[in-house]
Amino acid sequence: MELRSPASTDEALRWLRASTFTIDTPANRSRLAADSLTRTFEKGHRRPELVWAATQGEQVHGLVAARDFGEARLIDVLCLPDDREASAALLRQATEWALPSTEAEVSFGGPAEQPLDDARVRAVLEPLAALGWRVLVTRRHYELPAAALTARATPGLRLERAAEGDEDRLVALLERVLPGSLDVRDRLAVDEHGLELAAQRWARELLHADPIDCIRFAVDEGRDLGLVSWLALPSGIGLVLQVGVAEPARGRGLGRELVAAATAELLASEVHTLIADTDDANVPMQRAFAAEGWHATESRIDLHLP
Repeated sequence: MELRSPASTDEALRWLRASTFTIDTPANRSRLAADSLTRTFEKGHRRPELVWAATQGEQVHGLVAARDFGEARLIDVLCLPDDREASAALLRQATEWALPSTEAEVSFGGPAEQPLDDARVRAVLEPLAALGWRVLVTRRHYELPAAALTARATPGLRLERAAEGDEDRLVALLERVLPGSLDVRDRLAVDEHGLELAAQRWARELLHADPIDCIRFAVDEGRDLGLVSWLALPSGIGLVLQVGVAEPARGRGLGRELVAAATAELLASEVHTLIADTDDANVPMQRAFAAEGWHATESRIDLHLP
């Protein structure tokens, strides 16, 4: 079995679109949808040399790919070959590419309940563990048809759309959202960088990934209490990207109101599928999604190199 990368973007796209999955999940299929792949190659986040395959002749038996976001390097485990040596070699190539980054992660999907106990998940985790990867977080992933959800009015909620020039406002709010956060990445960012720098980095990542006008501030008596970010793609997919509540405003149901507002607006834009994620440890946010009819369709498992 030969390990190689595609010779061109066209060949990379063919391999990725034809890929089967070690663990078949909605998120894996969405990630390899034609419009998503085209967009990531156009932005330079994916490149042919960041696709590694185990092949026999023209047949692809295993496929691992990566996305390069500069500071962050993300590896997607799509399909591992039955040959253990070839499987380990694929993961080793991807790991060697990721090692220079201080923010290297592996992400793949698993069953919605108790993913770490699943035999298919363990078959991916074990060779990654041998290369030094450790589980960072497991997340509940929601990927639902719009018809499964209904909008709920949020009459007491005042949202202001962010605009150019609101970057400092966003950082100031994040400095009040990050303390006490139940999300693993938030806590690690504060521990590693301190609150001020962690807020700046999070704001930069939000604005790098999506336009600033995707973000809405929840405002009460002139004070920002939280934020929610959503995006309706031309493909008909609606994404709830971020939900955050300032520490002093927690415990009042604001998180649920923010999820409700995002759900209502996305449904009004006539999307056909809605997608979101929340950490397994963030039980209040899980309850907020459940209150609006969302239910987890799979888990996402993220690993890092400590």
